Amino acid sequence: MISNTDPAKIDLFAIEGDALDMTIYINYELIGEGRKFYARGNFEPYDGNPYTLATLHLQVRRKDGLLIKDWISGVSPADIVITGGHFTLTDEGFLESGVFDYDLSDGDFTIMRGEWFVKKEV
Repeated sequence: MISNTDPAKIDLFAIEGDALDMTIYINYELIGEGRKFYARGNFEPYDGNPYTLATLHLQVRRKDGLLIKDWISGVSPADIVITGGHFTLTDEGFLESGVFDYDLSDGDFTIMRGEWFVKKEV
């Protein structure tokens, strides 16, 4: 398979109703004509070099495709704040529990994707 990008596969976790405050570092390396991305929470990944971020778009969808969260950097109020090669996501959290799909892109490439597990609030 030939691909222009290999996004980092990272699963995320939250509890329904809890606020989100996450910092994620993004690194990359060139592989042929494409890019391989690495992501790690709170610390820079071991592999690759810091990826300079400009604009980010993060979407979370239910398994049936319904969009439940849509964050864009630079849009007031900005839920995604970019600082060099990492970003911070803050939000009031999820209103429903379940397993959701998400992807993070910079407008050119999908940088990170995976499942977001939201546990039910007790």
